Amino acid sequence: MTLPYHSSVCIAVLNPGGRDPRLDYSQGSDHYESGVHAPINFHAFAAATYGAFFDSTEEVIREKDRFDAVLVLIRRRTWLTLAAVRALKKAGMRVITSWKECSHNQVSRQLSSARAIRAYGHILNEVDGIISPTLAWPPRIGCLGQQEFRQKLKFIPTPYPIDLSAWNFVTPLEERVGIFIGTREFKTEVRNHVNAIAQSACLAREFDLPRVTVVNSEGRRGMKLLRELESAFPADCLQIIEERLPYPRYMQLLSSHRLVFQMDRSTVPGQVGGDSLLARTICSGGSSMIEKMAFPDFCDDTLTRMEDVFEQIGRALRDDAAYATAVDESQRIAKEYLSFEAVANQLSKWSAVTG
Repeated sequence: MTLPYHSSVCIAVLNPGGRDPRLDYSQGSDHYESGVHAPINFHAFAAATYGAFFDSTEEVIREKDRFDAVLVLIRRRTWLTLAAVRALKKAGMRVITSWKECSHNQVSRQLSSARAIRAYGHILNEVDGIISPTLAWPPRIGCLGQQEFRQKLKFIPTPYPIDLSAWNFVTPLEERVGIFIGTREFKTEVRNHVNAIAQSACLAREFDLPRVTVVNSEGRRGMKLLRELESAFPADCLQIIEERLPYPRYMQLLSSHRLVFQMDRSTVPGQVGGDSLLARTICSGGSSMIEKMAFPDFCDDTLTRMEDVFEQIGRALRDDAAYATAVDESQRIAKEYLSFEAVANQLSKWSAVTG
């Protein structure tokens, strides 16, 4: 097959002891397979460079001649990542690392023991490079000096396959109706899920929206809270999804809405924003990295007043031309900075990967 673009580097992504099976992207990622992780989040660094995703250090080493570098993900059991880093370095491979769950609060929760902190400090000292997919830098811990830490550290956003036609989930504009709420967790305070639902109810009444859709991921407790919040909406407006949807069905649902709204303040990379790019719609109200990059007029960047954001949302809900212009601008930005090809080019220019 003809690959859609050339990547000068090939990256393996390793989640030591993880559950996701090996995935080989040497022939690209031009279709969806049922039950297989979509090429998003950290899988996307492998997919964008025609690399592979692994959960076994030994398998990476067996194929080491294929890869320019290995991105090893850090999780709560940081000592597993440290063991993987040391084995890969011993095998002569270039190693970069990143937290798998990398918002400030997530990293703090994972560094909850002396053993975890100690192993993390050794990881920073021994790797060739450190990726942060947000501008909320990971903490420097251990003997690695501040200057060397900054030399190793590089911001690279998680890529999204907007340049691959198979991952275009666009719905015709005339078929897009209402608001999709991007968050789904009441229990995580920084998601501001209750506030996002309440604000969506206000928007639904102001703009006479026939539907606002929310995914309930918290069982009976979540349904009880949603039913309590439902009274603020127009009759029959709030639609609650309880089943777990395969990624294509989830994306079709998301893209059938006029826009996505959330008030997440958790300094995450931004999967909801990335999904919105693949759906060719607008993500609004949040503060993730991808939202700040691709939807600057619709995000909370800590400088913009939320009244201004709601003004932009109102314009997008009632004005087709303004909506189309905003979507086109987000796609232009994403193609330049967030697409598979764009991120592959960023990686190819980074000395931690190329040596």
